[in-house]
Amino acid sequence: MGLPIARMPEETRSRLGAFLRTRFITGLLVMFPIVVTIFFGRFFFDLIDRWADPISRRLFDRVVPGFGAVIFILAVFLLGMLAHNVIGRRVLRLGDRLFARIPVLRPIYRGAREVTRAIGRDRTASFSRVALIPFPNESVWSVGFITGEFDERTAAGTQHMVTVFMPTCPNPTTGFFLVYPVTALKSTDLSVEEALRMVISGGLVGAVQDRLFPGSRPQAGDSR
Repeated sequence: MGLPIARMPEETRSRLGAFLRTRFITGLLVMFPIVVTIFFGRFFFDLIDRWADPISRRLFDRVVPGFGAVIFILAVFLLGMLAHNVIGRRVLRLGDRLFARIPVLRPIYRGAREVTRAIGRDRTASFSRVALIPFPNESVWSVGFITGEFDERTAAGTQHMVTVFMPTCPNPTTGFFLVYPVTALKSTDLSVEEALRMVISGGLVGAVQDRLFPGSRPQAGDSR
């Protein structure tokens, strides 16, 4: 006759299931960027090594693992040295004009060049403040960065306008360029860095409601 086994209470089983489920989901979220980084890092490393295999065979009579990565790092360093040198900058400008004139490679080179310029540009320095804009319709508010202001002359008089960059989520390097009357915007208490973190994380990391909608902050003496 077997020993009696006590049945686990329903509440305990529910808590245990919730505990295991949340830990498993958290583990997946932590693992995903690590796995993606290792995968693409290994792919890039193997690709560079394959390109450098002929050089390592000529120099060492065999394939040297990691030799391509060493060549890549040295090449990047030398290009950086050239870019900070007067003569080197002239050589690089000459190469830029050369690649820009090759019919087949020209659109690829220009597209890659614009991507690197967009990544290298300090966007936060050109953003003056963060505001909420009515996008994609009047009932929805989106986070936008004000990039400039100007006055527009209309039949009703001069209207103050603002130019706004609205980034996409989770890639803030792309987005929409929009123009609004200044009266159509809502102010926020967010800094540019805080708003960018909020956009990149899809709202998981960011300010609380009273920073995003400062007008909804309870007033002194409000019992709510």
